[in-house]
Amino acid sequence: MLKHFNYNLNATILAQTNSQVMFGSEFKEPHVLEELLCDHPNWKQLKSILLSGAEFPLNDISHEERSHDLEYHRNRDNHKSALRNKKILDDLIETDICHGFALPLPVDTYKYFPFASIAPLGCQEQETINAQGEKNPKFRMTHDQSFPGPSGKSVNLQVQKEKLPPCMYSFVLSRILHYIVDLRKRHPTTRIYLCKIDLDSAYRRCHLSSNTATECFTIYNDTLLLAL
Repeated sequence: MLKHFNYNLNATILAQTNSQVMFGSEFKEPHVLEELLCDHPNWKQLKSILLSGAEFPLNDISHEERSHDLEYHRNRDNHKSALRNKKILDDLIETDICHGFALPLPVDTYKYFPFASIAPLGCQEQETINAQGEKNPKFRMTHDQSFPGPSGKSVNLQVQKEKLPPCMYSFVLSRILHYIVDLRKRHPTTRIYLCKIDLDSAYRRCHLSSNTATECFTIYNDTLLLAL
């Protein structure tokens, strides 16, 4: 399909309107969601993401710098944590591919994309708890967009931060603490419950634009992975 569209990723995705790789396929149509979300300050950006994927506003990098970085990452292995936890990573990547989060390609395919970048993978060990409150190990795959090649210009360092939508989580902890203090003042003897919920793969379900997706290549088991 990519070859048919001359490796134009955007055209290839738009030809798959009924597929899980289509922009916004995990969500209802924007015109349906607009009734609920039209007054949210970030609705304009969210609607754009649903229609054409999330776009990283990046500074330009020269063709020579990009070529040197690609060659460096093409020949460099992933981080030691990825090598150490290979079996875990095998399962995580297989799941990503099955869900349509990543598209596996022959390694040298990146040469057909003019704005390609490759970053190393890692596998970070964390801890979670079960219903009995016991600690269990949990592994999270990391995609190190801060790791630079010879140019010193990683994808994260190229981001034009002033063009990013504002973070709206900033004062959540402060609000919760103030709310608890107020509850205790009004209800001095009542037990206070606090619920913490993990939205599984919340950010994984946000599609990347075609331009940004090609900036997010990784290599694993001699396979090029395109993050969708």
